[in-house]
Amino acid sequence: MSWRHEYDEDRNLDHVTGATMEMLVSRVGAELIGLTWKHPRHGEIPLLWRNGQTEPPPKFWKSHAPVLFPIVGGIHGLKSTTSDGRQVWFKKQHGFARHSSFELVDLATNKRSESFALKYRLNADKETLSMYPWRFVLDVVYELHPNQLVQSITVANADDRPMPFQLGWHPGFNTPFRHGEKARCRLQLPPGQLTLLHNDEHCYLTGMREVIDNRGWPGSPVDFPFTEGKLDRTYMFDLSNVPPAKRVVALFDPDGEIGVKVLFADYPHLGIWSDAGAPFICVEPWQGMDDAAVPEPFDKKFGITLLPPGQCDVRHVTIKVTGN
Repeated sequence: MSWRHEYDEDRNLDHVTGATMEMLVSRVGAELIGLTWKHPRHGEIPLLWRNGQTEPPPKFWKSHAPVLFPIVGGIHGLKSTTSDGRQVWFKKQHGFARHSSFELVDLATNKRSESFALKYRLNADKETLSMYPWRFVLDVVYELHPNQLVQSITVANADDRPMPFQLGWHPGFNTPFRHGEKARCRLQLPPGQLTLLHNDEHCYLTGMREVIDNRGWPGSPVDFPFTEGKLDRTYMFDLSNVPPAKRVVALFDPDGEIGVKVLFADYPHLGIWSDAGAPFICVEPWQGMDDAAVPEPFDKKFGITLLPPGQCDVRHVTIKVTGN
């Protein structure tokens, strides 16, 4: 497999092209903004919402697949306090990583796996420390294979005290990829009993939980009956009781011919979201999520990770193309 890498200085993008797959990554936020499958029969199939576009759309969501760190979702008034009185604040929801300038620190071809990888890094600086008082190193790697993309995120605690954080990825996929209506696209969640966490109009967790029986015939995936209104409010799942190997979400066109599978064994939580009426659906692997409706200390938020000094936390997500 032969890969070609080019840097678009005007748009601050890295462009990687191969025989079967292509990706575009912005150095702002280390955000994947384009992922294209070069199908042998159907030609180029753009997989992401606004695939490769950098100009903001006239309406609907302006992003493609942002990295969420050091929070997932929102906190009350964009500020919080830890149990020991440390102040935390952010300019927008989902933290600051998605708007920060990352450095490309490595790029390489792996002949054995026939893949090409880009590695980006964000270090804590004066600005991040003013909002989030911990020193960290955040590495984001995209490894493109002939039929899949593997994202790896490594969070390193470079401070001298435990570091509380949440982490997530927010890729939005076209609905449809080729043909059909969004309402008839097939969204398939992990089989078994799934815990849906209820949220209010601000997306804060209410504390109410609902168990959904998502089981069909053995070996037959179940299509999840999403609605535009509930997508707009966000389906928020706690999948910590789902075996990691079964944390897979599939999204297909109505005819089932073209789709993607998102594998996220390292993440115990999941968000499914879309702007109501927009032709995309986001499949979001999370570690943690929005605040509770009743505020709580930052280090006690749902799904928070407390990383010891000098330690690293590594998470992986795979987007695999599938279809005829």
